Amino acid sequence: MGLKLKIGGAITGLALVGGLLITPMFVEKVPVGNVGVVYNIDGVEEKPLNQGWHLVAPFDKVIDYPVKTQTVNYNSVAVATSDGKNIDLDIAFNFNVDATKAVGLYNKFGAVTVDNIADGFLRTRLRDSARQVVSKYSVIDIYGEKSSDAQAKIQESFAKDVEKLGFMVEGLTLGVPKADQATQDAIDARVKASQELEKKNTEIETARKEAERLRVQAEGEAKANRIISESLTSQLIEKQTIEKWNGVTPTVTGTGGTMVQIPTK
Repeated sequence: MGLKLKIGGAITGLALVGGLLITPMFVEKVPVGNVGVVYNIDGVEEKPLNQGWHLVAPFDKVIDYPVKTQTVNYNSVAVATSDGKNIDLDIAFNFNVDATKAVGLYNKFGAVTVDNIADGFLRTRLRDSARQVVSKYSVIDIYGEKSSDAQAKIQESFAKDVEKLGFMVEGLTLGVPKADQATQDAIDARVKASQELEKKNTEIETARKEAERLRVQAEGEAKANRIISESLTSQLIEKQTIEKWNGVTPTVTGTGGTMVQIPTK
């Protein structure tokens, strides 16, 4: 009886130990903010795994794809402007993977992590989009007020290009362009010339407005004088003279420019 108990206990112990050794081969954890695609030598499972713990077959493997937002920074992306200037752009963007297209990503790239895809495929696609867009702008445009327009168009082109594969892109930003010294000197000269022209145009516009103000003022004064002149009729002058007479007989009078002293006695 005791022997049987020992044998039974041994078998149970071996089974437990075997279960502990084997169990990790059947359990996979998909991290928070990810989906897992299950694959093996025969192919890939059609439905991805949600975050959490999952039982999988002994020979199955799981690759994770982030459905939460990821941020990527690419430094010194080389592009050329419409006027032939070579500049480097630092570009950053946010992206995540469309969970419904995770299996398609595996079918295209195989067991490659998203980080590796971002370093290779996404970088190449973004560089192509940036080159196509920047080639339509002058270097002054990219350094100036049209940089935000170029930024929006790069994001639109890039997002449309990779969306069909399952990458959802948003929040793309451009850093300050970097150029070689010759290009930078040319940019500085053009910026200075543009600023001087803007200053001159401002001065011309200010002078024009001042001339217009003086013209309006002169017209107003002329109109006022004309109204006064037209209102000074002989009857009005005589009336105002009578109203202002103090009752004292004038001692001097004259006509035709000749003044005559009037005797007072």
